[in-house]
Amino acid sequence: MLTLIGTLGGVFITALFGLLTAHFSQRWQYRRVEQEHRLQIARETRTARHEAYARVIVAAQALFDKAMEYYQVNRVQPTPTAEYLAPPELDKLDTEFEIRRVEAFLLASAPVQAELDTYTDWLRAFWPEAASGTGIFMVDDGNKDHPYHHMLRAMQTELTPPSQ
Repeated sequence: MLTLIGTLGGVFITALFGLLTAHFSQRWQYRRVEQEHRLQIARETRTARHEAYARVIVAAQALFDKAMEYYQVNRVQPTPTAEYLAPPELDKLDTEFEIRRVEAFLLASAPVQAELDTYTDWLRAFWPEAASGTGIFMVDDGNKDHPYHHMLRAMQTELTPPSQ
């Protein structure tokens, strides 16, 4: 009788440890899968942001460059900015920039959104003035506090993986 009780007790203890091991093992696997899923989402978000930021920078540069081309032509006889009718080419580049800006804005964190808005305000004030030949006094390549540089730094900070 004692042998039977001892055997049943041993089976019960072994079964209990088996169930506890299975439970904790399953919980650990679930947490590992969940963590891997979060890391994958973070990588995909970072990749999407990187691509969107690159596109907005390229679109902004295209608009800036074209405005500077028009400045070279129109600076001899400038037209007041309020009277300047932008050529369709510049309007198209501005529209492309706006599309890319919205795309980046939707993916960005709040600090990048704020810097993107500040830079957009600057660019929208700059290009009609430059294209009309009125002036380019808003350009200062050496100014590290320029909205463009602030935007780039915010984007770089956001794109840096957390482990770095």
